[in-house]
Amino acid sequence: MTLRSTPGSTQVLAGLLTAVLVAACIPIPVSSGAASGTGSRHVVRLTLPPLEAARCFARNAEEHSGALVAEARAQRDGAETIVRVKNGVTYATAEFRPSGKGSTGEVELMVRTSGRQSDLLDALFKGC
Repeated sequence: MTLRSTPGSTQVLAGLLTAVLVAACIPIPVSSGAASGTGSRHVVRLTLPPLEAARCFARNAEEHSGALVAEARAQRDGAETIVRVKNGVTYATAEFRPSGKGSTGEVELMVRTSGRQSDLLDALFKGC
C-alpha cells in the first residue's frame, strides 16, 4: 500500500492535527455523578432545627478555611446556606428542612478533596 501526498493534503493534515491538539487542551467540567451534574450530593440528619443547622454549617465552613465566606438564611420551609470562596466561586450549598425534632440537610459540594469526602462533611457539620 502506498500513500501519496497531493498538493494541499499536508496542509489539511497539519490543520487537523492542530485542531485535535487544541481541543485536547480545552478544560472539560467533570461531574461526580450528582443529580445536578455540578458536584457531589449528600444527605445529613441533624439534631438542630433548620436555621440553627444552616448557621452551624456556615460557621464551620468559615472556620474550615479562611478563604471561605458563608451565608445562612431562613426560608419559608427551612433554611439554606451558600458557601463561596472569596473570589465568588461556589464551594457548597445546603438546604435544611424540618425532620422530627431536628432537620435533614441536602448538601452539594462543588469541590474535590484529597482525603475522604466523609471527613470533609464531618468537619463541616461538627457540632451541628
